[in-house]
Amino acid sequence: MEKPTNCPKLGGCPIYINNVFLNPKAGETYRKIYCTAGYEKYSTCKRYLVSEKAGKPAPDTIMPNSSLTVDEIISKI
Repeated sequence: MEKPTNCPKLGGCPIYINNVFLNPKAGETYRKIYCTAGYEKYSTCKRYLVSEKAGKPAPDTIMPNSSLTVDEIISKI
């Protein structure tokens, strides 16, 4: 089965739906790198990985390229 091009979580993701950055270009860049770049990219997003493993959305403060591990993030929520 082919994976979707866009992250299946983008409809509720603040990185995608809100401008969480002071610089709008930064948000656009994250969206292009992670949200709409195919499974190979969104499957590396810490927000996506945390949501999949924890069964609930990642905290709004977690960035797609967070240096924290998925387990570290989950332990804080």
